[in-house]
Order: sequence, then C-alpha cells, then structure tokens
Amino acid sequence: MEVITTQNFQPDISLYGLRIGEPVITLTSLLISVLCGYCWWRLGRVRSQDDGVRLTRIFFAFMGVSTLIGGLVGHAFLYKLPFEYKIPGWTLGMVAASALAQASVARSSDLMRLAVKRMFTGINIGAFAVLLVLLLSTLWFPIVEIHSAFSLLLIVTTLEMNRWIRLRDESSRYILTGILFAVAAALVHVLKLSLGVWFTFFDIGHLLLCGTMWMIMRAAED
Repeated sequence: MEVITTQNFQPDISLYGLRIGEPVITLTSLLISVLCGYCWWRLGRVRSQDDGVRLTRIFFAFMGVSTLIGGLVGHAFLYKLPFEYKIPGWTLGMVAASALAQASVARSSDLMRLAVKRMFTGINIGAFAVLLVLLLSTLWFPIVEIHSAFSLLLIVTTLEMNRWIRLRDESSRYILTGILFAVAAALVHVLKLSLGVWFTFFDIGHLLLCGTMWMIMRAAED
C-alpha cells in the first residue's frame, strides 16, 4: 500500500494500482450505506406496513444510495470525476430527509386535524422544492445541510416531541434520540473535531449518523 499526500482532508492510498481518495472517510460513508440497506430490509419484515413504515423505508433506500454515491464519487474517486457528479447523491439525500419528515407527519396523523397535516405536508414539499432549485442553481453543498436541519429540527423534532409529551410514545423517544446523534455529528463537523488525519471529523460524524439510522429503524419497528 502506498500513501499519497494530497490537499484533501485525508491522504489517498494506492492498493494494487487502484488509487482510493480519503480511504477512511470513504469506508465510514459506505458503512452508513450498508446500515441503511440493512434497515430497509429489516423494516420490510415489519408486519404492519403503514404509511409511517413505508416512508421510513423510502428514507433508508434513498439515504443508502445517497451515501453510496457520496462515498464513491465524493471521496474515493473524486480525483477522476467532475465535481457535478456529486449532485445526484446530494439530491437523493434531500429526498430522504423529506421522506423522513413525511413519515413523522403520517405517524402524527392521529394527533392532528386534517388541515394541520396538510400544512406540514405543504411545508415539507415546499421547502424541498425551493431548496432543490437553489442547490441545482448554485451547487452549494450547505443547502443540503440546511434542508436536513429544516426537516429534522423543524418538522420531525416538533412532531415527535409533541407525540412523546402527549402519548409517551416509545418510538418518538427513539427518533428524538436519533436526532441527538445527528446534532452531535453536525457539531463535530462544525468544530472540526478529529482524532488525527486517519480518523477525521468526517469519520466521527459518520459513526454518529449510524446511531441516528439505528434509532430511526427501532422507532419504525416499535
């Protein structure tokens, strides 16, 4: 194995002539993808396939593909591919976040009037549409992060906190715990907290997001 010094967050390596960019970041990205695939499969075995479960499976399907593209295109082989190849992964990540938000809307239908449900659905779809247009016109990745924060903190947290307070629903507790993992991942990324060049804030954040995925799966199973 040859280590190749770059200006990236992590050196590249060469294995049997194949150059892999940011290898540990790539590996932890793919770990999220594999976990999403497992969660998607496991939720397919849930007996009650209501709208909340179906939308959560959509979340895992799109998030799994998004992180697969992110790991391979955004890190491992970015040196070979144009920057624009990242866009499909970013877009699918936004679709996943919107699906998760809509899953919370579906789960909370028993606590909302139809007009309120339609309002949350409209906010969810409208935010996705506006931010997607901005993303495609600017190619600015923080828009994806803004959309994720909007979906998780404004819609999912609001609805699941309300459900937990009113019903003490254990599935809401799982989801809120998962959001705490996601917030911790964001803080690690913002503060650039790394354990060294071979285990960066990307890697720590990816492992914390694995915790988020697991909690969301447990919630849908509950």
